[in-house]
Amino acid sequence: MTALFAICDDQWALVRSASSPMGLKASTGKTYSNAALASVEDLRANYVLVIDQGTKPDQEWQTVTGNPTVVINGDPDQPETMTATLQYSTQPISLDAAKAKLESKVKEYKFRRMERGITFDVGGTAYVVQTDERSLALLDRIAKRANANQLENGQVVRMADNSSPLLTQQQIIDLDLAVSAMLCDCTDAQTEREYAIDALPNNLQAHIDFDCTAGFPAFPAVETE
Repeated sequence: MTALFAICDDQWALVRSASSPMGLKASTGKTYSNAALASVEDLRANYVLVIDQGTKPDQEWQTVTGNPTVVINGDPDQPETMTATLQYSTQPISLDAAKAKLESKVKEYKFRRMERGITFDVGGTAYVVQTDERSLALLDRIAKRANANQLENGQVVRMADNSSPLLTQQQIIDLDLAVSAMLCDCTDAQTEREYAIDALPNNLQAHIDFDCTAGFPAFPAVETE
């Protein structure tokens, strides 16, 4: 359980910590039925400090080990300056874990880029065509009809701004090719990033500094939601 109160001796050395406010006994002999109801001043007068829980360290590239320790700070001759805080011990993650983390980030970025659309010109106007899973399925069905020469009156595809310009059969074919090229570029970029991760030097900072987004196609000027 998390330490909530630091019980000190009359020299402000830590005697023990308490994880519950109930039945807390100070080194002066005073017992609090519920220390949470006592004022900070009253607690301090009996050498009891409320522990500042602080902020648990970020664990992206490190792990917290063991239980936090209670650190007492301040000038014992000025009791009002005395504080108690939790101090966490950490250790870096392994290089294997760092590589796995980077590979996961690259994969996540690839799928995010794949789903954010491409810019496509229709009659001189640039549109952002949606490429999420549903939009790709719709485009695939339409493109099959276009390649079979079965689209006579134009076709609408899903646009990021919800507009609905009509695309000719050839435009559908061109759009399908452009989308396919973007998806392939994303997959190629993922492969290149994974090779680069494998080639990183054996130090954690190189992994922390690694750019998981390099080499991927740029996002369209207007991204889909």
